[in-house]
Amino acid sequence: MSSAWALIQHRQQVLFIRRAFDRGRGGQWCLPGGTIWKNERPDVACVREAFEETGLRVTIERPLAIFDDAHYFLCRLNSPSQTLNLRVQECIDSNWILPLDILKLGTIMDLRRMFPLLDHCGFSPPHLPRGLRPATPHRLF
Repeated sequence: MSSAWALIQHRQQVLFIRRAFDRGRGGQWCLPGGTIWKNERPDVACVREAFEETGLRVTIERPLAIFDDAHYFLCRLNSPSQTLNLRVQECIDSNWILPLDILKLGTIMDLRRMFPLLDHCGFSPPHLPRGLRPATPHRLF
């Protein structure tokens, strides 16, 4: 199943949401995103999912990478960050965080993917935890 994810950047911070406990990978932190519908383009799914989960309007600046069937996009806000309104059925918390501090959040979904994504956006990701290797994207834009 394909998915699309929004790396929303605002004032040198990135938005992470925490998944509801009754969802797959419940309680884990991730970028806003989710399933691409049948016949839906990945970029459209990214914008839709970001809005559905956070209430934020975003514009895609550029595609970042594809890992397996997961598409990642760098996005910017069209609406003020204060308009964040989590969809409680899917998300239980959110945090704008400096990329250097992502390991302080807790368990991060697809953590291995975050390192090359942040690096590709020009952020300085934290040092890799011992024994962890970053994922290699199938395609980097």
